[in-house]
Amino acid sequence: MNTTSNEFPLVSIICTCHNQASFVEQTLSSILTQDYPNLQVFVSDNGSTDDSASHIQRFCQKNKHHFQVTYHPQNLGICKAFNQAFTQATGQYIIDLSADDILLPYCVSQQVAFFEKQTNEVGVIYSNIEWINQEGKSKGKAFGDLPPPTGDIWLKLLSKSFIPAPAMMIRRSLLLQMGGYNEQLAYEDLDFWMRSSLLCYYAYLPKVLLKVRKLPNSASSGFNCSEKGLLESSYKVCLRTQLTLNHSNEHRALDKRILNYCLKAFVSRQFEIALRFAHLLSRPVSKKVIVYLVKRKIGFSVLKLLYDLFRY
Repeated sequence: MNTTSNEFPLVSIICTCHNQASFVEQTLSSILTQDYPNLQVFVSDNGSTDDSASHIQRFCQKNKHHFQVTYHPQNLGICKAFNQAFTQATGQYIIDLSADDILLPYCVSQQVAFFEKQTNEVGVIYSNIEWINQEGKSKGKAFGDLPPPTGDIWLKLLSKSFIPAPAMMIRRSLLLQMGGYNEQLAYEDLDFWMRSSLLCYYAYLPKVLLKVRKLPNSASSGFNCSEKGLLESSYKVCLRTQLTLNHSNEHRALDKRILNYCLKAFVSRQFEIALRFAHLLSRPVSKKVIVYLVKRKIGFSVLKLLYDLFRY
């Protein structure tokens, strides 16, 4: 690892860990087993309160030439922890890896080979993945036979998220252009997609190259918990994105996403932010009706019916 080669562009893997003691050694082992010869690996323990730090220390002491490790005494937030490692990364391509996911041995080599065939307009490539549970049992693939969108996917991403974030490989130059992740947010995916898809094309590699865990306390489940701030971050991104839109089809696309977040907030009884999402809707009729329902906390079934009606 970390050899110099013109034939093999340097790839920087940034692995952030927060309370993932049960999985982090398996994740780091999957990095070691890569068949790609030119890797630079940063491991960041982000204020874990379990045994993650000791697991990382034990593993990396045995493989100290392969990892650059930072232990943060407090949780900085995933965006800031990533950015601090990114300032040291010099790879042409970047992988943002969670400490509970698993790279298949040929993941990096196949991603790089695919990326090298793309034009400079492509700033992000992503592959298929296999979802796994806490015990590592398969829960299916992210994509079936129908390939997801590629190229200019800005409009598609306005309406909904469909890319498994761990499956991405990103040009370092793109992240530099963006100034890294927005450290004011609780999570990075949505903001990254919204900003990057305006700057570059995406390309899809139709191969399963990672195993990604779906856990009860995963980021997606955090939308039900106001303390985690995921809906608040999503609101900030939607608000800022809305200010950049110029065409009615863009507003309609973003409305679909806004309605989805409004429904998530309503179901989890986060009525204040549900109302703020409702006020973001661009179409006066749908805004008026949804605001009315949220204000009066009308039953979920009625709101869901109108959600299905207005989102098309």
